[in-house]
Amino acid sequence: MKRRSRGSRKLWTLLWLVVALLQAWNHYRDKPPQARPERDSRFVTLADAQLVEDAGNDGDSFKIAHEGGEHVLRLYFVDCPEKRLYPLVKNRLKDQAAYFGGLSIPQTESLGLEAKAYTEKLLIERRFTIQTRWESVYGSARSYALVFFDDGEELSEKLVKAGLCRIHTKGTWMPDGRREYDFENHLRALEHEAKAAQRGAWGKPTPAE
Repeated sequence: MKRRSRGSRKLWTLLWLVVALLQAWNHYRDKPPQARPERDSRFVTLADAQLVEDAGNDGDSFKIAHEGGEHVLRLYFVDCPEKRLYPLVKNRLKDQAAYFGGLSIPQTESLGLEAKAYTEKLLIERRFTIQTRWESVYGSARSYALVFFDDGEELSEKLVKAGLCRIHTKGTWMPDGRREYDFENHLRALEHEAKAAQRGAWGKPTPAE
């Protein structure tokens, strides 16, 4: 009986060891990469929206009207300069001025007004479609969004090409499946072109000059 009992214990120990090894192998083995989604179904499309005139509108944040309601949207990926100086944005304006090579605060504010006018002109004169997940901006009433025009370009692309913003804020997977990292790299390539052509902020003389 003792020999059988010892033999059984050895057999059970061996079985448990095999199971443990199989579990460890399954956990650590290389797993095939997940398929990249062709489209992120969480996006909601807002067609035929219209810009609403509002004192809070600027280059990257604006109010729109859609199907009887109004929404304040904030662009993914880019940050336009503040259009005026007040205590809450003092440090942000300094950071924005430094990003563009050391502009003065007045120059940076002026750039913010240029960005506001540029965005409003596009949203008034061009047809556009909004893609949003209603993701709140730091718990506020604003929602992150993407704005696409009929030529296929997104508003952040146009602002970067015009030299009117910095690449600096939350990104996202794109509705067509492009990864956040890939789209941001695309924006940086556009920014490089804008610098070379001295568009927008990149063509302004700095105080040191």
